[in-house]
Amino acid sequence: MKKVLSYGEILWDVIDGQAKIGGAPFNLAGHLARLGAEAFLYSKVGADELGRRALQEIARLGVSSNYVKTDARYPTGTALVRLDHQGIPSYSFPEGVSYQHIEGGEAALASLREEGFSLFYFGSMVQMAEQSRETLLHILKECTFPAVFFDVNIRRDFCPREMVEQSLRYTTILKLNEEEALRFGTLFCTGEQETELIRALFAQYSKLRCVLVTKGPRGCTAYSREAMREINECVSKAVDTVGAGDAFSAGLISGLLAGWDVFRSARRDPFGFCGVIQRGASGLFGTVKGEAGHLLSEIVYKY
Repeated sequence: MKKVLSYGEILWDVIDGQAKIGGAPFNLAGHLARLGAEAFLYSKVGADELGRRALQEIARLGVSSNYVKTDARYPTGTALVRLDHQGIPSYSFPEGVSYQHIEGGEAALASLREEGFSLFYFGSMVQMAEQSRETLLHILKECTFPAVFFDVNIRRDFCPREMVEQSLRYTTILKLNEEEALRFGTLFCTGEQETELIRALFAQYSKLRCVLVTKGPRGCTAYSREAMREINECVSKAVDTVGAGDAFSAGLISGLLAGWDVFRSARRDPFGFCGVIQRGASGLFGTVKGEAGHLLSEIVYKY
């Protein structure tokens, strides 16, 4: 069984007055555990009710919390989510929360090396906080992973060139959406032509093997160093896009871990229905009941 380490935020998304656990690293780990990978989270929660519930959810999903620490100094992270008339989410995030203070240390590094992870996943949101960013970079410098997946996932317009360049030095698989691709085009002075950006990234970052640019209901464009393909075979109307990118990433990663190329992996529909995800950033496949037993709204997003 392949091992995947997902680094970053665990937080509770508040949508329409309902709290749902989420955060892209949490979402991804939950999806991958269901797909048969041995998924681990590297994060931090507070010594509070939300932190205890988060640990319970992690255990329920079959994800390892060996690298999830509890810290009484900081509360568990939350996010306020608003959906516009098209179902597109916007977020606001309180400061001074636990996932912004993720720590490392030599004992943790030694343990990570011994685990033999096949893939390491991270994004940009956790890098908004200095301590968590420094821990991430220390892990990337001191540990060797066969594959490193950078899911850009920009929040609050946080996209400094230094963060992007530091992340890309270690990245083998890059995923970004169309808006993020335009931001990268500005950062790397390649303009609005997506193909020019991809050529520049491959030329500048030797470890980079493939790039995925997601395009909502139009699918995605997949690039390797040798070719590019438009992937739009399994596309339909998205009622709510929250968590959809995490579901796509999980399918992609499970295909790559199985030895498929990036083009076949980008078409992967592991559950046979192109991704049923629940309302809220947790986005885990299937219907999930809240604590009161009521069904949370269920939506379909196809790639």
